[in-house]
Amino acid sequence: MDAVHQAALVEIAEHGLRGASMDGIARRAGTGKATLYRRWSNVRELGLDVFLITMADAVPASYPNTGSLREDLLGSCQAFTRLLRGPLQIVLRELISESAHDPQLVNEFQSRMGDPMHHELVTVIQRAMARGEIPTGPIDPLVLELPDSIVLHRLLLRGEVIDDQTSVALVDHIMLPLLGHPR
Repeated sequence: MDAVHQAALVEIAEHGLRGASMDGIARRAGTGKATLYRRWSNVRELGLDVFLITMADAVPASYPNTGSLREDLLGSCQAFTRLLRGPLQIVLRELISESAHDPQLVNEFQSRMGDPMHHELVTVIQRAMARGEIPTGPIDPLVLELPDSIVLHRLLLRGEVIDDQTSVALVDHIMLPLLGHPR
């Protein structure tokens, strides 16, 4: 599947989600279209799988557990944004664009990426509370949405992926203060 995923990534990055074809992906991967259609019914499904599997492979299954809330948040943010500095950025933008016309795609993103990432962030915060780094108690759910929201805002509205220095500012000046971390 690595050859197919790499071929799909390149095809979508070059032609967009609507311009990419299963034929083009199969040709790049050195396989037949029938092989692709046995697993995915269209380029959108394949593109979603490529994005989510690449993310799962490149970013740890959970936030790092360094013993420091700051380092856990920073490690996760930087791993995510570094991955988006390549062609995966285009695939994500294409999928988000496609989701405007496909509510099922929104649901797939939420169930396969959004919910797991949210649960992992909650675990990081619970560990920090248990260590005494931040006060115990409820956290406003909007605070938990901030890191990804800022990353996606920059990506979609400015066409840029935040750099490591901006990740540090996001964690140090926004997330930690909102979580009650004494810095």
